[in-house]
Amino acid sequence: MPKKRIRRFVKEYFIKSYEMLQNTENKNQMPSAESLHRLVNNVSEILYIARMQDVVSMQFVSSKACEVTGYSCDELTSDDPGWAELVCEADAGRYGQAFKEACETGKAFQIEYKITIKDGSVREVRDKAQPVFDDKGQVTEIDGLIIDVTEQNRLQRELDRTQMIQNLGRLAAGIAHEINTPIQYIGDNIRFFSDSFGQVAELLDHYSRLSEAAVNGKMDDELLGKISSVQERNDIEFLVEEVPQAIEQTLDGINHVAKLVSAMRDFSHIDERRKMASDLNKAIENSIVISHNELKYVADVEKELDASIPSVCCCVDDINQVLLNLLINSAHSIEGKLASSDAKRGLVTVKSWAEGADVLISVTDTGSGIEQKLQERIFDPFFTTKEAGKGTGQGLAFVRSVIVEKHGGKVELQSEKGVGTTFTIRLPIEQESGDDREQQ
Repeated sequence: MPKKRIRRFVKEYFIKSYEMLQNTENKNQMPSAESLHRLVNNVSEILYIARMQDVVSMQFVSSKACEVTGYSCDELTSDDPGWAELVCEADAGRYGQAFKEACETGKAFQIEYKITIKDGSVREVRDKAQPVFDDKGQVTEIDGLIIDVTEQNRLQRELDRTQMIQNLGRLAAGIAHEINTPIQYIGDNIRFFSDSFGQVAELLDHYSRLSEAAVNGKMDDELLGKISSVQERNDIEFLVEEVPQAIEQTLDGINHVAKLVSAMRDFSHIDERRKMASDLNKAIENSIVISHNELKYVADVEKELDASIPSVCCCVDDINQVLLNLLINSAHSIEGKLASSDAKRGLVTVKSWAEGADVLISVTDTGSGIEQKLQERIFDPFFTTKEAGKGTGQGLAFVRSVIVEKHGGKVELQSEKGVGTTFTIRLPIEQESGDDREQQ
């Protein structure tokens, strides 16, 4: 039976059981303890009851835990090893803190973490927990459900890589154009320098003869006339004016190509998914460079980047992709608005700033905006407001996955139809570093 049907069945079964318990006439229809126990252990997820003492202590785990971990239920509900001891060291702090806060606040939570199972391999799990209260409103226990998401996350990582490659592939023509344009005028300027050098070399040869004649006291009108003729023929005044400009233009072109190549190099590390201290302003700059060909025909870009923001512990490759998705969305939104209005260009504004323990980045555009009724669905996988062939509906789903699920951050949307849209991402400055996205 599919997992969704099992979960729905369990929920409906317990609701019906509870209703029957309240109805004295139907008490004889209550399922037996054996039936309920069988039901709990037949569910494909791990069901548990936990208490928060000094550490998280499992009071009960369903038999699915044995299949996932290789340990018996008795071992997992004892101190040897106990479920909490299976949690990988890098995630142990977050795990314990999540349960502690649930006991203090009474709020349900969801957390993903890694566990080391009996054979020494690592599994990834998603833990959904709900506090249980006594008649005084105090949290006494935590009921939860644990899902093994190892394979799901592996497939998601593969999808992430595929999407990054697809996005870069889609931008490849624009990137080639961005490189080709400065290369062309660099080549033109080099040919100009080559021709000019021959003219200047001829003039220098005559100046050398003039200097030698002056030393020997043999200067004559014929030599001076030749120098004057060479100067006029080679238009030395033009060279004096144009050569410095050509040099400056060439250096600008080289810098532009170097900047683009550097941005592409930063984007190309699609197999390195470790969290490490990263410069988000640099990530923003790189993303703007990569998306320039998409933006330059429809919008100007303004940057308001706070140079004092601290480094953020994150997987910068994922953040690069998030920013690229948001910038391309802005370009498409503005393009759509320009097609149906008299406006000639739009504006994209990218900001960064620190706020408490977080760093925030916002991307604002003057595009077509998003209708209020669609805003709740905008992060759903495969949902898109773009025309056929323009979007897959995976871009914003990816944004939410990276920021919320992988980095514990937040994504906020503010939009008004016909006015524009602002996406704001909030990232915690401190996170557990290391290879949080271990390759499977």
